[in-house]
Amino acid sequence: MAMANENANANANANGTLTPTPTPTPTLPLPVPFHSDLATRRSPRLCSNSDSNSNSHSEQELGSHCHAKSKHKHKKTKCVSFLIGDPIPDDEARRRWPYRYHNKRQKNGRGNSNLLYDDEDELILDVKCHYSQAEILKCVFDLGDCAYVQGEKGKKNFVGRIIEFFKTMDDEDYFRVQWFYRAEDTVRIESFSNWFGLVIEDEAKSHDKKRLFISDIMNDNPLDCIVSKVKVIRLPATVDLKPKSLSGFDFYYDMKYFVDYTTFSTIIDDTVGLSSADSMKNKASGLRPNFQDFSGHKTHKSNMALLDLYSGCGGMSTGLCLGARLAGVNLVTRWALDINRSACESLRLNHPEAQIRNEPAEDFLNLLREWNKLCNRYVKPNAGGSGTKSSPRIQRRSCSQPHSSKNMNSLNSRDKGKNSPVEYEVAKLVDICYGDPNDTGKRGLHFQVRWAGYSSSEDTWEPIEGLRNCQERVQDFVLKGHRVGILPCPGDVDVICGGPPCQGISGYNRHRNVDNPLDDERNRQIVVFMDIVQFLKPTYVLMENVVDILRLATGHLGKYAISRLVQLKYQSRLGIMAAGCYGLPQFRLRVFLWGAHPDEASWIVQ
Repeated sequence: MAMANENANANANANGTLTPTPTPTPTLPLPVPFHSDLATRRSPRLCSNSDSNSNSHSEQELGSHCHAKSKHKHKKTKCVSFLIGDPIPDDEARRRWPYRYHNKRQKNGRGNSNLLYDDEDELILDVKCHYSQAEILKCVFDLGDCAYVQGEKGKKNFVGRIIEFFKTMDDEDYFRVQWFYRAEDTVRIESFSNWFGLVIEDEAKSHDKKRLFISDIMNDNPLDCIVSKVKVIRLPATVDLKPKSLSGFDFYYDMKYFVDYTTFSTIIDDTVGLSSADSMKNKASGLRPNFQDFSGHKTHKSNMALLDLYSGCGGMSTGLCLGARLAGVNLVTRWALDINRSACESLRLNHPEAQIRNEPAEDFLNLLREWNKLCNRYVKPNAGGSGTKSSPRIQRRSCSQPHSSKNMNSLNSRDKGKNSPVEYEVAKLVDICYGDPNDTGKRGLHFQVRWAGYSSSEDTWEPIEGLRNCQERVQDFVLKGHRVGILPCPGDVDVICGGPPCQGISGYNRHRNVDNPLDDERNRQIVVFMDIVQFLKPTYVLMENVVDILRLATGHLGKYAISRLVQLKYQSRLGIMAAGCYGLPQFRLRVFLWGAHPDEASWIVQ
């Protein structure tokens, strides 16, 4: 990932001053160290182990074989991999692969790829003819088939889709491959489970071993780099899909991976590597996507609801709402959360219509889960509540009861002459929270109770277990709360934005925990942020943090964040934005992680 003074879109002049260069891309590209070692995906013919002592097929498996090197010709023995059938007519080949027949040798053209590609990984242009089939180990391969391709020494074989077979002027057989990526080949999103402990270990295991990501990276390789055939199908990117229940394939893919900008996106065109003039069937396509299966997703609309996590005074959400309004979308901050009471009061003054919660994010997540259960019980059609008429009266013995609060002192003092226990009537429930508002040492769901005959200053927090006889009051509160939207349920939120605390991450903190960052509760808020996203399933996600999220502990916190979104089947993009490129008089860098539903097709890759 680009560092504070080392980004690919800035040039240094003679006196060392960094001058940002104009770029159409809103985020700065990520350097190689943030990616997996396998993200470069150099041609196997250029790997150090791709020599005469380390061929794709072992001597014991094949006996003698031919290994076509990229620049040297040698005497052929009994070949086990060769092109078969008649060559494709020359005029058709020139129409389908015109770049092969230019008079000048070119580099592998992929735009800004100088960060990830070696100069030796050239596009081979001395092509004699093209073929549509090849035979490897007595198995026939067609264009569009997927195959295991020789990997680096001691590592798994690569997986790729064959898009060309051709013979060079030196009679060497080659194929061109479009690469698939496993999860661990991208940003090592499965390689840090032991470092992060049990929480991250469980998350790493949740990535499906059969899931691949198709890329736009292609290169040329000797034909004998192909190891065997493999069946790869395309499946829709949806949270409801359970690939483990399907069979008949080795791998599946549902998203595209763009290496240069660490982007995972919905597949728009699945024929990138195949010529537009090809009439052949794309055998890797498999099932066609049905993005309407995405749970909780709503169609495009002009009014959208936003939840601001770690909101502070609401700067991020306010900016998003203003920007959305310029785009013709009425984005409104409906809910906000922050642990700082003063920040919440400031936000309430500027956004009086928002439901603002002043509590820890962990308690907020538990509250959302409990609220969803209450809504399922009382709000759903034909929900009958308890099924019996309940009494709004509660017996309380004294203020020493575990669920009583200091406000009950006044209630007890007014009823000293009465026999114990004293019975109080619940007038109504006025608020809800999850936690330990009475400092009893026991956390759980509580309601703020307004007692009949008492003022609001004498409200108390009561655990839900103590309100068993007040089901009608609970139902009234839930129905009204659901109607006005005091809390969101899954599918209610269109946008979640937030900047989890950066104090435990920032390099200005000389006492930050470098060895075990998650021991700092502030750093664990990234996990909580993603848990809330997973529960509410918003259409869009935006997370912001300091650049050191990509440096601390080799960037594992940043890798974890994008890993969670990808695992949840969100389109995702991680990058750095420089404030100076947007008119601010300072070169301030911030990391942004964007997420979007799979059927929000094109915006994330523009």
